[in-house]
Amino acid sequence: MRRMKGGYGSALGFGGGVGVTTFTGAWPMVALVLLAAVVVIISLRTTIFGAGLAALQCWGLYATFLVGVRGDLTVDEHTTWVLALLVQLAVLAFVASTAIRLIALVTGTATRPSPVRF
Repeated sequence: MRRMKGGYGSALGFGGGVGVTTFTGAWPMVALVLLAAVVVIISLRTTIFGAGLAALQCWGLYATFLVGVRGDLTVDEHTTWVLALLVQLAVLAFVASTAIRLIALVTGTATRPSPVRF
């Protein structure tokens, strides 16, 4: 399965982050877990650029709307920890998906694209 381009991964990360932020506005810890899930899922399917942008956008939504008092970007010890966590999750998910793709290619179990297109 091919990776989606970085712009698409970034857009999906932003859309997922907005959905999580809207749904969990009163619960910042639940939002953090769900934002981390969004970052991991997007990072498994996109390029490293898209994964990094998805992590950065989800952090921005968290630090602005879930922690920020007036909707201002809040950069403090807590939010920088969250940024580090989301970026690390993005990189680990990207590396894991790359390793899985490489193993599938080496063992010959990689799926070949179908010549029939719909």
